[in-house]
Amino acid sequence: MRVFFRPSYGRWVNNSTETSPAYDAGDRRHVERRRKAATGEHRQNDAALRWLMADARGRRFVWALLGRAGLFRSSMAHSAELTAFNEGRRDTGLALLGDVMRLCPERYAGMQAEAIPDQPAYHGDDNDGRHDAND
Repeated sequence: MRVFFRPSYGRWVNNSTETSPAYDAGDRRHVERRRKAATGEHRQNDAALRWLMADARGRRFVWALLGRAGLFRSSMAHSAELTAFNEGRRDTGLALLGDVMRLCPERYAGMQAEAIPDQPAYHGDDNDGRHDAND
């Protein structure tokens, strides 16, 4: 008996109760059925992201996710494992950003403009951190 988590349903599924035969990549019907299911799910996800980005609250949420993913900072850390972890998190953020730019690029600029007042002001030195700048 195989039990696994199916993220699209958000619940545990017992594979032994399914009556469908095992997937066969050589069977065109199986391949077509899986392609149609994936296409439908992608369309639903695209529609959900467009809906989310259409509202200021949704854009604020997406901006926070991008920030938490470490999209706007370096992934380097004191250990290789932590760097790899940070890169995995950043990859998720890049995937989300890619979807936003593919589906509604005009909303990204608006989202960024809405988030700027919430960002802390930069109080660095006058030469933008360059040590070779002439005074």
